[in-house]
Amino acid sequence: MAGGSRRRPGELEAATLRILWDAGRPVSARQVLEAFGTDAPGLTAMLTVLDRLVVKGQVRRVPTDRGVSFEPVVAESAVVAERMLQALVGSRDRSAALLRFAGELDARDVDLLRAAIEPPSEG
Repeated sequence: MAGGSRRRPGELEAATLRILWDAGRPVSARQVLEAFGTDAPGLTAMLTVLDRLVVKGQVRRVPTDRGVSFEPVVAESAVVAERMLQALVGSRDRSAALLRFAGELDARDVDLLRAAIEPPSEG
């Protein structure tokens, strides 16, 4: 990696998606690298990550007059929800994991979760 730091598995993909979501428009691999700043991976690594995200169906290539750009095809909320579900499925004690997670939520998050779970009351 050009930046020299070691990343956890999946961290580079997650950071790349975050950059694409923040861009709000198709961007080139070089533009993604620029957004990493001093911790940017090499161009080859970046292209590999973008290709992996395309294969996973999370990013698409957008042809341009200067080559190709990339844009996300999944919402950030969908990716985060999938990660949360994967962690829960991987837990040996689902109840304990859910209780621990719920205990870490702030009041606003609890209200959002409650509204999503409970049917609207009939008045």
